Amino acid sequence: MTTDQQFKSDSISQQLELASLDTFTFKAFLSDTFASHTWEELEEKLCVGSPTTTPPLSLEMSEFPRPWVFVRVLSATLIGYFALLMLLMLYGRNAINVLPAFIFFGCFAIPFAVLTFFFEMNSPKNVSIFQIAKLVMVGGAISFLVTFFLFDYFPLQKIYGAASAGIIEEIAKIIIVIILARIKITQHHCHTLNGVLYGAAVGTGFAAFESAGYALNVGLETNSFAALNHIIVFRGVLSPFTHIVWTAIAGGAFWMSFKENSDEKIISAILNTRFLSIFVISIALHFSWNTDLVQIFNLPSSFYIIQMIILGIISWLVVLRILATGLSDFRNDYLANKVC
Repeated sequence: MTTDQQFKSDSISQQLELASLDTFTFKAFLSDTFASHTWEELEEKLCVGSPTTTPPLSLEMSEFPRPWVFVRVLSATLIGYFALLMLLMLYGRNAINVLPAFIFFGCFAIPFAVLTFFFEMNSPKNVSIFQIAKLVMVGGAISFLVTFFLFDYFPLQKIYGAASAGIIEEIAKIIIVIILARIKITQHHCHTLNGVLYGAAVGTGFAAFESAGYALNVGLETNSFAALNHIIVFRGVLSPFTHIVWTAIAGGAFWMSFKENSDEKIISAILNTRFLSIFVISIALHFSWNTDLVQIFNLPSSFYIIQMIILGIISWLVVLRILATGLSDFRNDYLANKVC
């Protein structure tokens, strides 16, 4: 990154009041990822968030966590996916009853691992696995319903085509995040890091359900298991850079805006300039992802890969800055004794 680019990036971050990543290094961040850990450590990491398992708040929680559970979850889910894949390849139609499980398992494998990463990034450890499961399953399903309603009432696809999903789907997902958080955000889950996790959870459900739908549709149209599996793999590989991170950005932005409003009203937070500015980034990333620049500008087909790489990097840079901001906000709240 050139000096001018760095300056522009920092300038935008300052305008949005996002923390910098000057002290962030991937070496330190991932230092525990491939280290040896016991089963007891894994259980302690996951068994948090209830009234009796939420740890006392401490200043250490304002430092960047060093995630490692997500890699174990990824390994476990991929093993399950390949086991079901082998079963279907060996027994074919005799194992057709396993196909729904295969689609479900394959579409959730990587998204669930990414969600586990955001679970680990929630340093206050005040959100339980049960709460996350509700956000993934209920939030993901209802956000789908809201998406269809919005497409009916606002047929933007007639104007923008597939890119219109960047507007409709992001609005639908953040609506559900806000609805499911309306009580918790003022009581137990008031931290910005909680908002990032809420968004990631709803985004995970949406991404996995959408992938399952695409896979089933392609399988029925082509009558080809290979085509069905290709969709699962393709969308699974792309999932860390799409819905999960986009909704995590939006969720974190809403929490930050909610904390800024002394009246603690949902509408005030939604209309907050800071929220709208960051939420537009989520929409723009999704809109750009679905925009076929190859066709519009008659570019080589390989450019689509470059387009996805660039947008994926931007998405993660934004969400890492929001996480850094959440950690900084937590530190300030802790020192000021403003905790929920």
